[in-house]
Amino acid sequence: MAKRYNQYTDTEKEFYFYIGLLSDRFAKMEVLVRDMLGAFISDDDVLNAYLFEKNSLDANIKLIKTINVRHNYEPEILKGILEEVNYIKSERNSFIHGIWSEPSAKDNDIFIFCSSPKMKFEKEPNGKKWSFGHGKSVRLTYIKKLVSRIDDIMVSQEAFVERLKNFDLEYWMSKG
Repeated sequence: MAKRYNQYTDTEKEFYFYIGLLSDRFAKMEVLVRDMLGAFISDDDVLNAYLFEKNSLDANIKLIKTINVRHNYEPEILKGILEEVNYIKSERNSFIHGIWSEPSAKDNDIFIFCSSPKMKFEKEPNGKKWSFGHGKSVRLTYIKKLVSRIDDIMVSQEAFVERLKNFDLEYWMSKG
């Protein structure tokens, strides 16, 4: 049964605050990937948003890599940003689509179990098996670190977009 806000403990409120903040950061980081891609294409933000809004995060990352093969714009910085985004992306689905247990305090931290609602097919030595409810235990301190890590990634993304917008790629390519 669902609870009202005043029925949650302080531990639960703190956890849900940070999982909400993490969800918000995931979304903003993903939009900044789209902005990075758009900065390679056009200075028209509306056009860029329209062209790439339906793309998956993976598709936008692949397009950025493909386009930058031609432009070779800050390749090491771009590689670092995209590696960080990929790391976060690997965590994103379990956090956003996972089913969370009630948080509990233990060992000076808050723990929660996040299970996946999807079926998982596994090969075992004696055959094959479908399993349900797989997941992982997560500490609140880890979630806080992810929020901080995404904040750092977003600062890098924003700076990259600003530099790219102020750089004339076409002029640079005509000189090479």
